[in-house]
Amino acid sequence: MVSTHPSREVFVMNKHFLTAWFVLLGFIALCLPVHSQTPVETWGQLHVEGTKIVSEQGEPVALRGMSLFWSQWIGKYYNDECVQWLKEDWQCTVIRAAMAVESGGYLQNPDTEFAKVETVIEACIDQGIYVIVDWHDHTAENHVEAAIEFFTTIAQYYGDTPNLIYEIYNEPLQVSWLNVVKPYADTLVSEIRAIDPDNLIIVGTPTWSQDVDAASRNPVVDDNVAYGLHFYSGTHTQWLRNKALTAMNNGAALFVSEFGVCESNGSGDIYYEETEKWFDFMKEHMISWCNWSIADKDETSAALKPGASATGGWSEAELSESGAYIRDTIITWHDSSNTSVRPEPGPNRFRLVRHYPNPFNEQAVIQYWLSEGTRVQAAVFDVRGHEILNLLDAWQPAGDHVLRFNAHTLPSGLYTARLQTGKHCQQLKMIHVK
Repeated sequence: MVSTHPSREVFVMNKHFLTAWFVLLGFIALCLPVHSQTPVETWGQLHVEGTKIVSEQGEPVALRGMSLFWSQWIGKYYNDECVQWLKEDWQCTVIRAAMAVESGGYLQNPDTEFAKVETVIEACIDQGIYVIVDWHDHTAENHVEAAIEFFTTIAQYYGDTPNLIYEIYNEPLQVSWLNVVKPYADTLVSEIRAIDPDNLIIVGTPTWSQDVDAASRNPVVDDNVAYGLHFYSGTHTQWLRNKALTAMNNGAALFVSEFGVCESNGSGDIYYEETEKWFDFMKEHMISWCNWSIADKDETSAALKPGASATGGWSEAELSESGAYIRDTIITWHDSSNTSVRPEPGPNRFRLVRHYPNPFNEQAVIQYWLSEGTRVQAAVFDVRGHEILNLLDAWQPAGDHVLRFNAHTLPSGLYTARLQTGKHCQQLKMIHVK
């Protein structure tokens, strides 16, 4: 009688074949690139719940990114490569396309300006990040029909994508919220919602998007609206944060779609201390933000130095002081942008968060975070490795810490700041320029 069962040899051969096959599959899997989720894949359709912008799953979200400059004046950065660089190198989760309306903008050249915005929208969709389409106007109430035409076209083309955020009025002037801005906003929101019921809408507020408190008292009747809050650290201080608090206490959601680290004219000094207060405020209240701006204009608020490449790939030498500062801020908070908990520092027991400015003049600031209470030693060394400043030698509790030191007595040159906890040490290079 012939056996119908496979022989032991066949069984062993099949077993070895399957083993080899699974090993091969495992090897192939290891060789394949790992796909990490994009911001839009992670958070999906954003919407407003109470005073927060939340993900599709209902978790609070704080986007961080950059605003492009007026499209008609510095439109060379409205391209695929620039958006990709901002997403990959700067780790932006949102880009704002500031489409000019007057002064050679959409009213005079609608096809040209629309094409620039469309390029940015499609690049952001490709990169899986959010995009703010901004009607960059100061008198939008005088251009209602043009705004309706523009935004309804945008809604028809892109309203079914979760990437899209509408900003229907950049910065109204010192006009009435109730009699001027709100009627305009009501009209635009109604026209957009007839086509796109889902995507977030940002509504600018009077006095260059500062009067969010006035808007919160008579809000637009729509469940998915946030109010534009704009600030410049050298001009707008605690009094504007107080207005923001009033608005949130009244139930309004805010979106800082534009801010600068200098004075409101875009120039002057960088106000690091006041900017950090704003960063803390926005982090505490989970407020999304875009910094002004990706431009190579010779002014403080421009992130790039004159002549910087239009397609990204910027070296440190091409970044302005404010650009380097903001880039570092976005990267630093990328992994924790939607939580108040910092990433675990691992065996080093602490993590350098930020040092700025660099190069620095008189004062430098070092921020770091401790996972647990420990003794911290900090010092500055010259290029020969000689200690020239003893900054700290003390026990510190877990949490965030800021270390400031004055270097006005030091000559210009290259220095190293060293922080140490027990056996673990981190160093950073700093350039002092008088």
